[in-house]
Amino acid sequence: MQKPGLRSFVFVLSLLFLSYQISGQVKRPARSDSFFGIHFDLHAGENITDAGRTLTFEMIDTFLLRVKPDFIQIDCKGHPGISSYPTEVGFHVKGFDKDPLKLFREVTAKNNVALYMHFSGIWDDKVVQQHPDWAVVKANGARSGQKVSFFSPYSETYMIPQLKELSSRYDVDGAWIDGECWAVEPDYGEASLSRFTLETGITEIPRERSDRYYPEFMEYTRALFREHLNKYINAIHLYNPGFQITSNWAYSSLMPEKVNTEVDYLSGDVTPQNGVYRSAYEARCLAPQGKPWDLMAWGFSWNGGDMPMSIKSAAQLKQEAAQIIAMGGGVQFYFQQNRDLSIKPWLAYMLQEIARFCRERQQFCHKAIPVPQVALIYPSVSYQEKSPVPYSGPTGRLQGALYALLDAQYPVEILMEHHLPGKLDEYSLVVVPECQFLSEASLEEIRSYLKNGGRVLVIGSETAGIFREELGIKSSEIIKRTGTFISIPGRIGSVKSEVLKVMLQGDARPLSFFYTASDFSYKGDAVSASINRYGNGRIAGIYFNAGTSYIEYKTPVIKDFIEGVISELNPGKIVEVAGSDLVHVAVNKLNNRIYVNLINVAGEHTAQSVIGYDEIPPLQDLRVTINLSSKPAAIILQPEGKKLRFSYKEGRAAVAIPGLTIHSILEVY
Repeated sequence: MQKPGLRSFVFVLSLLFLSYQISGQVKRPARSDSFFGIHFDLHAGENITDAGRTLTFEMIDTFLLRVKPDFIQIDCKGHPGISSYPTEVGFHVKGFDKDPLKLFREVTAKNNVALYMHFSGIWDDKVVQQHPDWAVVKANGARSGQKVSFFSPYSETYMIPQLKELSSRYDVDGAWIDGECWAVEPDYGEASLSRFTLETGITEIPRERSDRYYPEFMEYTRALFREHLNKYINAIHLYNPGFQITSNWAYSSLMPEKVNTEVDYLSGDVTPQNGVYRSAYEARCLAPQGKPWDLMAWGFSWNGGDMPMSIKSAAQLKQEAAQIIAMGGGVQFYFQQNRDLSIKPWLAYMLQEIARFCRERQQFCHKAIPVPQVALIYPSVSYQEKSPVPYSGPTGRLQGALYALLDAQYPVEILMEHHLPGKLDEYSLVVVPECQFLSEASLEEIRSYLKNGGRVLVIGSETAGIFREELGIKSSEIIKRTGTFISIPGRIGSVKSEVLKVMLQGDARPLSFFYTASDFSYKGDAVSASINRYGNGRIAGIYFNAGTSYIEYKTPVIKDFIEGVISELNPGKIVEVAGSDLVHVAVNKLNNRIYVNLINVAGEHTAQSVIGYDEIPPLQDLRVTINLSSKPAAIILQPEGKKLRFSYKEGRAAVAIPGLTIHSILEVY
């Protein structure tokens, strides 16, 4: 017979264990701590009559046991507005063999895997079909067949109640709301126009991009979207504080704003073509936003047109994942479910290989913080004001500048304009890409940085005009887009770009000139780049649209030209790589150690007609030099855990790497 004290102790333990089991979420990883996930969606149509037919407990269980993700996201309600589970709130598929969502929840709970819903937000074809008066009104007066109006009762009637249903009835861990900022359309309905006039005093309604007040109408639409975000996020958090929620692409490259809602994490699905470079770009836009974040790599190639959907290889997806995790984020991989909501079991074998690749690097990458080196400014205000749509405006100019800098092996961070106050002094180089203007506050930050000894590179015909005084430009003239030639030592290359023809003054010094033909005897008198002192700093200008040129018609001459101008500014490099130009570099700090990420970007990912490749040529005999204030105790090649021999002289540690397959990390301590 147990003593009373022992019985009480056992009883308390039993209560604690029961509480632990009931809560469920205690055992499942929070999104903020999640690193590796799988995304399934279907965008189910109404005509499905056998949902769940071939989906089994064993199918899901075997998949999770093999892949071991921190979370999965599954189909719930896609853009057609049809739910793939038996919702009591909205509209669902015609028939169910079983409740797929209930089964997914049962198996994920058993495996301590978090479960998130793929839920389409303001894009809902079915609701618009059922309630045409709830749809956005287009500029021509027609009703949208896809997008609901922020002035409709959609959120209160369908969206919020259905998210609450998912929380209470299925105990899901959260939702990944799709079809949001990137899908927003300006609303010309009566209620919307009345509010616009009331808030702005503007009665002249702009309907085309060229119309007066069009930027004001786009900003008004953005404000409506932010209200929409706040409404449903706050409602769900009030209902269940543990429900973790985000809006796809919120506060990202598509929505370059300061986080001002209670989203629990940030996320986005990277466009499937050239995912290696796009992942590098999108990761750098999310990383400084101050929220847990991950990016989704599409597991298949598709351009939305006639291109066949083709599953990518493990090598392709590892290469994309490397760009994401090297910036400190989590990663997830997107594959479609079958029409009956089942999953493709064969994918587990490939994903097991990809999971192993990511997990081996997790302790050296996840939540790492970049070491400041090069800050590339995202001209948020200019890009949004000149955008033809509220969100997801074109950013090719910025991407081109980033890709050239990465190809020149600089560790680069992207800073949106709201990041700039008090931040720039941490960086040895600030790069301003092509834009039409910067906010006055941003200009003051850059000028102050420059006066205090900073190094600034200005790229582009219009951008250079913003910094006329600092660059020492006496007069200038825009030359329309034309073919011209630029030079690097021993080589001339062609570009097609608008050009700013400048006359310099004072101490401003030309660095190079445009050529009229591909021969060194045809040097013109127009300056292609110059450098000037300003305060205690130095500023250089490139007088053609190098970013746009690099992304439109990539040539190493442009990359080398930019690198040559930067060398004149002499900002120094934390890391230098010899042996190949096909290495991207990211330098981070984590747990008081430095981690140098080296990513092999060889392969056919930049070719738009290539939908799959399964071999990335390894890079051989690399030599890496790292600037360090003191001799390190060790340099270890990770994830192999191999201690490397190195030399140290005059603040520089040099180490040889015999081969780089996809992603290697130098751990320095």
